Amino acid sequence: MSRATQGPALRSGRAVPDRPGLVPLWLVRGATALLAVLLGAIVWNGSAWIVLPALLAVGAALLPSIGLASVTLLLLIVAYAVNMPAGSPWLLAFVAGLHALLVLYLLLVRLPLHGWISRSALARIGVSFARVQILAQPLAVLALILGDAGSSLVVVVAGVIAVIGWALWLVSRRRTERRRHPGNADSS
Repeated sequence: MSRATQGPALRSGRAVPDRPGLVPLWLVRGATALLAVLLGAIVWNGSAWIVLPALLAVGAALLPSIGLASVTLLLLIVAYAVNMPAGSPWLLAFVAGLHALLVLYLLLVRLPLHGWISRSALARIGVSFARVQILAQPLAVLALILGDAGSSLVVVVAGVIAVIGWALWLVSRRRTERRRHPGNADSS
């Protein structure tokens, strides 16, 4: 078969996947960045300081980095603690959005910068997200009911612990993978 009849995908040296059922990763990264900026807009209440967390959030979505993702999540959690009053109805949306960001950052850290992901994989991630939200949302409602009893502090502390634990788990996992497979360190 000549190179002329192979098509543009094979001539460029890259295989183009069969697109039905696949989503480009740039779309997932863009949605992740948009979600982070929207959550930041809620907790920063129109402050000019939103520029810094917004830039970090976009950077964390576009460049797979444990550090950027962790800092972005921590900035959102701390901003919620500082700027939102106890008993704020935004807590439910914030808990769901922050959890969605955590899941998306976890996904994007492990995927290449460019590529595709199947819709079925995203659906499975969505089901897993919904299962956790079945527990998280009632806890958020309980925090709202307690309102002035300092419940926001408990939610913030739990969020900070979760983000720090997640970051440490990812870093230790990467180190373990590098020790097991020293030649594949760049591929992870």
